[in-house]
Amino acid sequence: MELDEGVLTAARIVTGGAFAIIGVRNIGKYRPISQMIGANRFPMPEFLAATGIAMQIGFGALMAVGLFPLVSALGLLVFTVVATLMAHSRGMYKEKEQRGAEVGSFLSNMIMVGGLLALVAAAL
Repeated sequence: MELDEGVLTAARIVTGGAFAIIGVRNIGKYRPISQMIGANRFPMPEFLAATGIAMQIGFGALMAVGLFPLVSALGLLVFTVVATLMAHSRGMYKEKEQRGAEVGSFLSNMIMVGGLLALVAAAL
């Protein structure tokens, strides 16, 4: 089965652009993000927050403009899996309502993982 290049290009622009925009927006949320990471008992929360934001912007921009499609898809895949496990693990939240919301966020992120896996496969 051959992929349509136009559809693949659109997928990369939409996915990469969304990650880059979210990363830029997260610059303004740097402190709350690093506090959440620290509250979840991960080491070096400031470094992890900055690294995550840089990955969103950098790999997202690379993907959106079509540079290094395999590297950018793998970078965003790694970011999404790690960030999901750090921020949306069900066991981190004591309140039942919060756990339910986190399950929804976890599943939404797994949808992104599926799309990124497809972009990785297309770049191979």
